[in-house]
Amino acid sequence: MVTAFLFDRRQGEPVENWAESIHRLSRNQVLWIDLIDASEDETAEVLDALDLGDAGDLKLGDPERKPGIEQHEGHLRVTAVAISDAEDDAARDRIVVDCFVGSNWLLTAHSAEIGVLDDFRAAAEGKGEFGLLDAPSFLSTLLEWVIASYLRAFDEIEETLDELDVKALENPNKDPEEQIKVLSDARRRVGRLRRTLALHREVFTELSHSEFDPLSSEGSAERFVELTARLDAALASARDTRDGIASSFDVLIVRTEHRTNEIIKVLTLASILLLPGALLAGVAGMNVNFGLQTFVHSALFWVVVTSIVLIAMATLAFARLRRWI
Repeated sequence: MVTAFLFDRRQGEPVENWAESIHRLSRNQVLWIDLIDASEDETAEVLDALDLGDAGDLKLGDPERKPGIEQHEGHLRVTAVAISDAEDDAARDRIVVDCFVGSNWLLTAHSAEIGVLDDFRAAAEGKGEFGLLDAPSFLSTLLEWVIASYLRAFDEIEETLDELDVKALENPNKDPEEQIKVLSDARRRVGRLRRTLALHREVFTELSHSEFDPLSSEGSAERFVELTARLDAALASARDTRDGIASSFDVLIVRTEHRTNEIIKVLTLASILLLPGALLAGVAGMNVNFGLQTFVHSALFWVVVTSIVLIAMATLAFARLRRWI
């Protein structure tokens, strides 16, 4: 699918005939073309119109491509990795976004829908002054939303951790192995997201120096400096989320230990209740020179039984008095 938006001093609006708009762009206009899981014909048409080359040579949609920047004659290629809203965790953690930046146009290509880019598109439509920005500055604004996709992912993980903590506190009988698996999956995902996010630092640092980039201006360089600061804040959020996972594990361990202590207390109390009776029964049942009718028709048998019951009741009363139960 190919979508195109034209931004000027007054507003941003979708355009159907984007191919003609490329050759009629003024200084205060920016054309953004977005390829979303585009077909080979759609991709070839856009690349040919922008004179970027062949899709095969550019390796568009390569899922293993890392964040980076390439300088070409008349344009830049910036590769970023965003987080999509797909249900599959493996897919949502790595959506490569290829960005081609010209003097006043921007092309983005990615293999799946990305929620933050849809939000950016919705926010940019209507009245606005995006046309006052050059293409690199427009790219920095778009990449801010890419960074926001990581913040959303970290917020989602923290929400999962909060739910896990509440369940662990309310229902300690739940299988702890399942809860530990949730924590291990979250820890693995946070590590993967943080490593991918950190790879953008070198890209933003290079773009923040306009002398290294013939298309960037001082204004766009300042925007990328601010973007680097946002990146550092996102990395700090990743560290906080990782610490939150450790805290959730501590909550799970403490609650499990508390439940284990409750079980041990019950077993200990049961042992205390039964031990005196077992002792008396053992003494009374010893093989000594008693007659066969010693316990059948005498009160001694009932004395032993009564003693067992009284000792058990006294033990319960003492445990209750000491608030053990």
